Amino acid sequence: MQKPPSAARTALLAILLCAVGLLLPMAVAAQEDPLKWLPPGSRIETTLAEYPVRAIISEQRGGTPGYLARLGELVFRSPLTLGRDAARRGISCEACHTNGAANTSFTLPGASDQPGNVDLTHLAFHFREDDGSFNPVNIPSLRGVRWTAPYGHDGRFPTLRAFSHNVITREFGGPPLDDWLMDALVAWQMEFGFTDALPTDPTGAAYQRHCRSCHGDARQLPPRRVHDIGTGQPVEAPVLRGLAETAPYLHDGSAATVADAVSAHAGLDLTAAELSETVADATRLGAMARRHDPETLDGDVARLNGFIDLIHQQLLDEAGARADQVGDMVAMEIGRIYRRFDPAAVTARDLIRNWARALARATQVGLDGDHPAARDLLADLKAAIATDLPRLRAQGARSLYAAAGPSSTGGDKQ
Repeated sequence: MQKPPSAARTALLAILLCAVGLLLPMAVAAQEDPLKWLPPGSRIETTLAEYPVRAIISEQRGGTPGYLARLGELVFRSPLTLGRDAARRGISCEACHTNGAANTSFTLPGASDQPGNVDLTHLAFHFREDDGSFNPVNIPSLRGVRWTAPYGHDGRFPTLRAFSHNVITREFGGPPLDDWLMDALVAWQMEFGFTDALPTDPTGAAYQRHCRSCHGDARQLPPRRVHDIGTGQPVEAPVLRGLAETAPYLHDGSAATVADAVSAHAGLDLTAAELSETVADATRLGAMARRHDPETLDGDVARLNGFIDLIHQQLLDEAGARADQVGDMVAMEIGRIYRRFDPAAVTARDLIRNWARALARATQVGLDGDHPAARDLLADLKAAIATDLPRLRAQGARSLYAAAGPSSTGGDKQ
């Protein structure tokens, strides 16, 4: 798939960057309403000061994600991945599946009947796929997704690639992703592991008899089969690890508690004691030692620097057009840090705006074919970020980072 014509693509990016106040001072007011393209009452972030705990397989094994997976993390986080409408709304894969977890706070009035649910074929979500009925589904967790094929609530998609393609082109109506970006997106999703859950093997007879064959236990994942538990909707039985972070339950989010979910199974016919025992077993199996990490300035800047390195690699490969494409996504990461500072933090916002301008210069030089000069400009940008970071920390009290405590502690690994 070829890159969009330069003029049209530049116009789109200008709109998006103006929306986050990065191109011109007069655009600052526009960025104050990040939900301007969404219905009133919408919520697409998990929380303002923390995010679901990171559980990346390569890191759990003592290493770091490779280049392709790190590129995929950027693609996963970028609203540009899902097409024009999603880009305007600031919706990305990360918005619904933050750090691979289910965003149980996601709300889109008209398309959601409760937080964590969304009707993917509703006019309010995406007009091209409107089917005239209201049938919201619960946003699933992607924890351990490499081991849980097939995909979709009803198991329609045999591979993550097919599942991701459907999300982009049908659910969001975006253009098909270039192969090199789709490769990266799949590689990142394959990095999603299970959290630091503390699974305890269920010991109750009722769980062993009625639940284990479909939901597995602490040692074995369940076989991937489609079942109708009495709701009239055949769906795959979910893995119960990390259950604590995924309420409400069932494919349509109709069960507020684990007990409600167990009771919804038709024909189970448990006594009150067996129900209590089964709920306790499932709850222990899905327990987590830690559910959230703080969102910090240092963590966001470390991730930004890692994403800038992705542009550098494309420039080493003398792929100026690809470097520019990656740069578009990195620009939105800069915009995200910018939006976390209050307008009163004038110095911080001015410095971050300068990062965006420096990034634009570097990627344009690379697009013009002078790859060594573009790499030098990226090195200058990273040096400027390192120099500016203490000044941003000094204005941290005027940012959303303040709620997470001192920004020098915590943050994502790179």
